[in-house]
Amino acid sequence: MAKENNKRGKQMIVALVLIPAIFILVGGMVVMNYAMDRPLLSVPFLPVSEVEKSLETPETSEAKVNVTGIDSDATNRLKAANSEIEKLRNENVELTNEVKARQEEITDLIRERDRLVSELAAATTEEENSSDISSVYEEMSAKQAAAIMGELESPQVAELLKELSPKQQADILGRMNAQQAAVVTQLLQ
Repeated sequence: MAKENNKRGKQMIVALVLIPAIFILVGGMVVMNYAMDRPLLSVPFLPVSEVEKSLETPETSEAKVNVTGIDSDATNRLKAANSEIEKLRNENVELTNEVKARQEEITDLIRERDRLVSELAAATTEEENSSDISSVYEEMSAKQAAAIMGELESPQVAELLKELSPKQQADILGRMNAQQAAVVTQLLQ
């Protein structure tokens, strides 16, 4: 039984320690070779063979020394990509600012529209009131209308008379004070 436990203990050591250690070593070799731009399954820290050294040019030997594994062409492409990203970010900021300016302009135009709509509604209401008052004066006799209009300001009288027919205008102006009738007549022209 002691032999079985001893055998089982060795199996556990192999299964839990040795096999993961082998995987870690092989994985480390592959990563190091990739980082040093060497064949993936070569030994990473051994010197390159004499045949490979004779084939290398000074530029490639410098590239082999590159620890990061990024060659100058990739570095240039990376710089170009970063400058393009920065350019696009700046363009994005400009467009965002333009959108904000347009939104403010739209808000101002909406306020202006609302103000004009309210002015139009007020003018329409005033016109309706003026028409209502004019209809009251149409129902009065010319003598009564002239007496009331004699107490009003001349511009108000002119506005009221514009709503009436020419015959009613003539009757009312004929019964008004001559001086006020002259001023109102000038305002009607």
